[in-house]
Amino acid sequence: MEKEALAAIESGESKEEPAVVTAVDPIDDTKDDEDFDLLTLPESTHTLLFTEPIHSKAFLFSLAIASLSIMCLILALTNKVVTLDGMREIPGNVGHTVKIAQFASIFIALLMEEEIPTGLCLLRHIPKNCFKSKFPNLKYYKFVASCSLRILMGYIFLVSVMLLLMMADNVLDIFFDFIALQFLQQLDDVAFNLARMGVFSKSLRAATRNKYFQTELRRHTKVNGNRKISFFLKAIYFVNLVALLGAQIYVTVRQGNGDYQCKSITVRFKDEVWEKSLVQMPGEEMKEMALVYPYFNGIYNQDGTSNDGRPVYVEQNKFDGTSFDTASPDTGNMSVKIPAKIQYCKSIRAWVFLHEYIRKSTRDDSECPWLLRSEETEVYDIEEVQGPWQVWAGVIRKTDVEILCNECNDDADCNLNGVCKKDGKCECFDDVEGVQFIGSHCEVRIEDACKTIYGEEYNDTWSVALLGWGQGVFQEYDRPVYVYRGGHPLINDGESDAVFLLYSGDRWFGIYQPGGKLLFGENFQIIVEDAVTNYHAFWDRAYTTGTVIVSDPTTGDTPVGVDFYYVGERGNQFGPWGALYPMQLNNQTGRGVFRCIEADPYVYDAPLQNITGPERRMLHTVFGKYFWLGEANANLSSEAGVQ
Repeated sequence: MEKEALAAIESGESKEEPAVVTAVDPIDDTKDDEDFDLLTLPESTHTLLFTEPIHSKAFLFSLAIASLSIMCLILALTNKVVTLDGMREIPGNVGHTVKIAQFASIFIALLMEEEIPTGLCLLRHIPKNCFKSKFPNLKYYKFVASCSLRILMGYIFLVSVMLLLMMADNVLDIFFDFIALQFLQQLDDVAFNLARMGVFSKSLRAATRNKYFQTELRRHTKVNGNRKISFFLKAIYFVNLVALLGAQIYVTVRQGNGDYQCKSITVRFKDEVWEKSLVQMPGEEMKEMALVYPYFNGIYNQDGTSNDGRPVYVEQNKFDGTSFDTASPDTGNMSVKIPAKIQYCKSIRAWVFLHEYIRKSTRDDSECPWLLRSEETEVYDIEEVQGPWQVWAGVIRKTDVEILCNECNDDADCNLNGVCKKDGKCECFDDVEGVQFIGSHCEVRIEDACKTIYGEEYNDTWSVALLGWGQGVFQEYDRPVYVYRGGHPLINDGESDAVFLLYSGDRWFGIYQPGGKLLFGENFQIIVEDAVTNYHAFWDRAYTTGTVIVSDPTTGDTPVGVDFYYVGERGNQFGPWGALYPMQLNNQTGRGVFRCIEADPYVYDAPLQNITGPERRMLHTVFGKYFWLGEANANLSSEAGVQ
């Protein structure tokens, strides 16, 4: 044969070119004048959907495999379906290794996804006339449906991959989930090979060896047509790439901006006290102040900045949860409040609470001067922080910190006491059967019956203060402020002074304010408005010599049902709150002091002059008025002005 071929070549004779290009034939990709393509039908159960009769076992088997694949892909898809606005399932942020894996997986997904290009190629290269000429017994519409099914499965796969990558926070999870999705997409190929091996039945084995799979389809095309097809396929790949990259970039940018983390949180610190915190205000000497951590309870909002890839939360004012004012109308007497912050410190691998003016020690020159810190963690979302925190109180102690997101998804998140608005904030009901609701989740109830409260022992009256510039109830730390109206034999507030019952994070303080009644006049509106809206129990030194009563720690809505104490002697001997003398009747723990207006008053018949021993206590003069001292006598009573 070789000799004959050589002889033919030498004689200039040549035989007819073979009709089929074999696998070993060289292919010149640069030739634009090639006028034919050779195609065979893909070896897949999808092909059996149009090569086999509808009622055959092979068709039903292929339909079952396709349905199973689509069902599993849809289950994987719906398990991760979210909207691109406010996706809470998307992690707050991820590390650099995860981000690299996410973008690398996009290119891998496009390389491994073959259903879309296969379906498009079959539709573009096998027109109806060509299909009819080669397969006169088959239905073209079934062929189109089979190719469309391929394309559909391909895009379900890509969308699932896109959502998988958006929600991933671990490199291994990305690849494991990716492999699982790829297996679901290739289930048709696996089933076809098993059927060809005769695993299922002889009829299925025969269907997979049908002559249709050996038929070569040759379609003569023009050069421009080939170029258009090639450009079309490249365009599809490019569009898919841009869509996946665009979606991932969008999510990555929003993660960096903290958009997938809670924008506003409520923080509650336990009743921890550091008696000698070091505070250094700008231009002043360092001084010691008692730091009561619950003074910093309240709302913290993201300020748009980040630290170590996590958002920074900034303390808000205690009046309405907005930012503290940056200027003061009375700079001589009222300072601008600098808020505390909660942020992540990479140097200690923990979330921390800190303030730029407060230090643990004069030797504390660390880059992260924390006052409270979480356990070591790398989580990006502060709501995911677990375990106890450490608090600095001269020494390190363990404590608990409660963090609650202020955003709502439905009315139940507003405790059914308000409406969840589209912006994720609760709008509380102002009057429902005599109850007003306040708080970020409308969790605080102010009943009309409790807007005036009475002391049990002397039937003294306190009522909710109303602001004179249309702001409604005077409130701080999401609790109403009460003003003393009269009735207590040991309190003489005169015509101008006032005593306020004020919540300051976790305790109620009874604070004596000289000239307090006059401050609500029109002449003082600007100053009082600034003082009220920018009140801070720490920086305004709520627990001073003007504080005459204090409650137990409580999260109750009003002072009703809480034990109170008269504040007595102060000094190192008595601890941060001073000497505390119970106000409740008979010194009974758990009895409480105040009741609402509808409760029956308790009548105490013993005259004041007959009270002796620990039950007989008195206020002494502070700013011309009263401060609790301890056991009293008739002379002190006369001196204090008690009638």
